[in-house]
Amino acid sequence: MTTVGELGQTRRDLLRFGGAGLAMAAVDGLVPKASANSYGLKAKPRGNARNVIYYEISGAISHIESFDFKESAGMPKDIEPRKIKDDLYLPHKLFPRLEKQIGKFAMIRSLQSHEEVHFRGQYYVQTGRQLNLAFAREIPALGSVMALELEKRRRPEDTFPSYMSFNLDKGAPGALSTGFLHPRYSVVDINPESATKGMTLDQKAVALLEERWRLLSKLRDAERPKIAKMGRDIAGYEDFYETAHRLLSDSRWPEAFKISPQDKERYGNTPVGTSCILARNVLNQDAGAHYIHICHPGWDHHVQIWDKKASSNHYTLCAEFDPALASLMEDLASMPSKAQPGKTLLDETLVVVMSEFGRTPGALNNMAGRDHYNRCFPALFAGAGVKEGVIRGATDKDGAKCLDTGWERKEQPRIENIAATMFSALGIDWSKELRNTPSGRAFPYVDPLGPGGFIPIDDITSIYS
Repeated sequence: MTTVGELGQTRRDLLRFGGAGLAMAAVDGLVPKASANSYGLKAKPRGNARNVIYYEISGAISHIESFDFKESAGMPKDIEPRKIKDDLYLPHKLFPRLEKQIGKFAMIRSLQSHEEVHFRGQYYVQTGRQLNLAFAREIPALGSVMALELEKRRRPEDTFPSYMSFNLDKGAPGALSTGFLHPRYSVVDINPESATKGMTLDQKAVALLEERWRLLSKLRDAERPKIAKMGRDIAGYEDFYETAHRLLSDSRWPEAFKISPQDKERYGNTPVGTSCILARNVLNQDAGAHYIHICHPGWDHHVQIWDKKASSNHYTLCAEFDPALASLMEDLASMPSKAQPGKTLLDETLVVVMSEFGRTPGALNNMAGRDHYNRCFPALFAGAGVKEGVIRGATDKDGAKCLDTGWERKEQPRIENIAATMFSALGIDWSKELRNTPSGRAFPYVDPLGPGGFIPIDDITSIYS
């Protein structure tokens, strides 16, 4: 229980571990105006989910030693690949618990990426489009666009931000800003190692907080004409402090950060395990958060990918990934929805798991590792009506070339299509454009212009059938 003396530190902690997205926001005060897509594209959103969890395997897991398993010369003998069904094999030693949950997922094993370096690839994952430095400042993260669209659905009692993330500060680009959108659509990025230290206020601290807030509000009202001249960023900070005030006054916020020793152990006692527990807890509070991005960093094994003595290797990262994701799936599938009687959290949540690209198939490189590979890599989907056990798309015997795209298009699906699938699940028309941008360029939610011309921006419906 936080005391009065700890109130100031608690508020600073909230701003410190939850403000990365706001700190980079480019506020312009524009009210977004949506319009039809310039290219005549039309979307049919499914609206099958209340929530989306995006689990980013940041740095790129080796697809041929995970979800598109292929025998290769560089593979160790101790990982015990086991047949799950059809041509789906998983290394039992790497994924002993996830092996029991894998039947809940549908897989697409035919994705390709525009990008092949981490910063650009992870920017692509967060925004659903390629990095263009001329316009990067005005481009919002996907989660911020979702927060904009979900604003009209927020209830008076919703105090949690629509868009939350865990560990995004560990990714190459960090937690991206709202671009030209208002800062209230910013991500609140939580550092899992700091978040569990407690955010509870006792009765005296709450009373002190409210008194300070009352005085601050009076000062702001008195200084309003002066503040208005200080620039656009002030509005963003005021909005963020308002969010912080509402969160600290809501008993559901500290509840979301309570973790039992048993859960911590079951989820693997790691930062990503804690991130998954907190994502589960946040959704379980049903307090307004609907898009959650979990970042699991470190999967960049150019060197010594199978060396157990190396500081980072495939064994180590899989040992973090396996209990975290498996436990999250177990709990989402068993915890009842507070909004839809008779449903579970998994029934109302689309879970998406993927990297920004894959890793080179075949033999290991000259440093006993695997490099970046963007021609083929897999994605996993679960919950919200996804057909369990579906496997779509196929690669050749080495996992190097796409043989079957896995959906109705001849082109391989890309991250744009992952973005469309998440928008669709939340009932958002991803073919919309916002036109009143600072640059004057239309901002399509999902951009149909790829590096070589037009690309399909359909959602991936084959995971549902």
